[in-house]
Amino acid sequence: PMENAVPFKSPRTFEVEVKLPSGRKVKGMALPRSVAIITGGGYHGKTTLLKAIQDGIYNHVVGDGREYVVSRKNTVYVKAEDGRVVNNVNISSFIAELPRYGKTENFSSLNSSGSTSMAASIAEALEAGAETILFDEDTSATNLLYKDELIAKIVRKEPIRPLMNQIKDVVKKTNVGFVGIVSASSAPLVAADYVVLMENYAPKDVTSIVRENFKMKTETLDFKGIRKRRFAGIKGFRKAKARNYKIIVHYSGGLKFEVDLKNNPRIVEKAQVKTVAHIINMLIKNNVHGEVTDVIRYVNEKLSKGFSEIAKPTPPDLAVVEGFDVIWVLNRLYGAVFN
Repeated sequence: PMENAVPFKSPRTFEVEVKLPSGRKVKGMALPRSVAIITGGGYHGKTTLLKAIQDGIYNHVVGDGREYVVSRKNTVYVKAEDGRVVNNVNISSFIAELPRYGKTENFSSLNSSGSTSMAASIAEALEAGAETILFDEDTSATNLLYKDELIAKIVRKEPIRPLMNQIKDVVKKTNVGFVGIVSASSAPLVAADYVVLMENYAPKDVTSIVRENFKMKTETLDFKGIRKRRFAGIKGFRKAKARNYKIIVHYSGGLKFEVDLKNNPRIVEKAQVKTVAHIINMLIKNNVHGEVTDVIRYVNEKLSKGFSEIAKPTPPDLAVVEGFDVIWVLNRLYGAVFN
């Protein structure tokens, strides 16, 4: 922990007691699977808390300061990624129709916008079996997140169906939870089950205060669901390599394409990037096709038997990933075929 760090202390309303395997009991904050909004002023610990939740998918070394931060395994942070590749994703629940493009049930792009890229990332996460989705308005396409009451009245011709207007239905139909940072607009508070205020690095439960004082109304939208895709290989694929935090794919004809895994906060060390590259090579070599969840399961089963299942001879500098992370890369690869 940084010098003079403020110890985390749960609000009484969120406090639970957990018995560890050693028999020791610890108390801390637990958020049910729901819609939780974290708010507060700048530099009061919102992003630090969200990053701790994302990193909670891994165990921490003793002395890290976050040893008891634990998140569900398939927790993923989504954001706007201007320019990313999107491969045949149904984003129609979030963006109904695009000018000159038309319907978006099978949306593909080699240069997606902030809103279409984030819509695709949410749909892909749900398709892959995400248990918790994290977001921060600072790195989001805010027009995809919400619209306040006045803007909604003024802007009538709008293809975007904001996440906050349908987020309750998303949770109901998919059983996913959301944790998001919002501090520039009160609009998302309508949809929140819980509101956590960060003040001087301390969390406060202000849910009841929000409910007592919040008068704004917003349109409620139905979540249209997702379409399950089948992975069917990569056109022109020759080989995937890792360089620092980037996956570099070589194609026939000399074409190369890069995916930067620094955009995926689930990846925390370079050795994981090398593992992903070896897995992609293995998937293509073994001609592995199937639904996204089947590919994830296949990868996890291989990794459970050891790194020798994905690379021979086996390099000494690999680190564990999940099939969830491999699909994250495949979704962003030029030439990846999803039907």
